[in-house]
Amino acid sequence: MADAAVLIYHMKEDRMRRLKEVCSSMGIRAVPVDREAERAPVGLLSGMLDPVKLARSASGQMQENRGPKEIDEEMIVMAGFTEQLFNSFLDRLKEKTLRIDLKAVQTETNLYWSGEMLQAELKRERELYRNMMHMNSPARPL
Repeated sequence: MADAAVLIYHMKEDRMRRLKEVCSSMGIRAVPVDREAERAPVGLLSGMLDPVKLARSASGQMQENRGPKEIDEEMIVMAGFTEQLFNSFLDRLKEKTLRIDLKAVQTETNLYWSGEMLQAELKRERELYRNMMHMNSPARPL
């Protein structure tokens, strides 16, 4: 299994530099993902999937690797993190005032997903959460 890595999607250069500094200071490998690689499985980009094993098992596990849209918002995917590293990393992002709305942890479920697919799912979950919060907010008097 590879070391901890952060896949970085659709991030402006100065914010990416700041994120890379955080990663470097914590021994985390920062992996900027360019447009051409957005359809590659996150597990392949993070180094958690062996390309040869991926090719052999692709027929059973790979889904259509294209999301409904290109990636159009900043997103990071954390791979190979322990719970302690995860918490420390999020604390460090907060300290550095580096807010990234779309964050995911690489799992067995999303290992074979493309960045496009993952971003579509994160946006769907965010919208569900917002709707739920709106429904649970106290009614305002007319």
